[in-house]
Amino acid sequence: MSDIGVYLRASTADQTLENQRQSIGDWLADRGLDWDDVDQYADIGSGADDDRDEFQALFDELRAGAYEYVVCWEISRLSRRGATLQEWFDTAADTDTTIIITDGAVETVEPGGQGRFVADIIGMVYQQERRQLIRRIESGIDRAQREGKWLGQVPAGFVRDGDGYLQPNLNPDHDAGETGYLELRHALEQIDAGGSYRSVADGLPVTRQTLSTIDGDPERR
Repeated sequence: MSDIGVYLRASTADQTLENQRQSIGDWLADRGLDWDDVDQYADIGSGADDDRDEFQALFDELRAGAYEYVVCWEISRLSRRGATLQEWFDTAADTDTTIIITDGAVETVEPGGQGRFVADIIGMVYQQERRQLIRRIESGIDRAQREGKWLGQVPAGFVRDGDGYLQPNLNPDHDAGETGYLELRHALEQIDAGGSYRSVADGLPVTRQTLSTIDGDPERR
């Protein structure tokens, strides 16, 4: 095992780690090292979710005092939760581990405390940003519901228009698996007339089970 652990994180699968690898690679090169000389941990996931496999694996090694240095691109790559960052830096201090940040307001957080004050402030800012984001999302959901916009899964026979409102699907794209409102209404009329779910569903891009579910739910009908 190396005495340096490197952590990389992309928030989504569409994001690249290239900028992180370039910045950390430059730090390694300045010390005559390359990627084969360090232990690498990489995740895809939100910084607000600490239940990331590689992050937790690195945290376990940090607790065990396995590394002299842990290197990351920005503090936010470790976590966006203030309490988690405090625990992280407390653990690093206890195990005499220096945290290296290659592209941030603070470059090192050392066991003796250097850089810790700024790192704690950054962690508190992340936590406040997260609270504000949650409030904005909740406020947006409440506003949309008050305006009558449809937020859930779009039911068969309908589409959600550009403003977020539920509308009957009068021009279904069958190749995309859509069922039209009029088709579905006619299917329910056939069922009322004694047709079976299986026979009525034949030829429609909707399953027998879907028809049965809709027919059995007065609100959906």
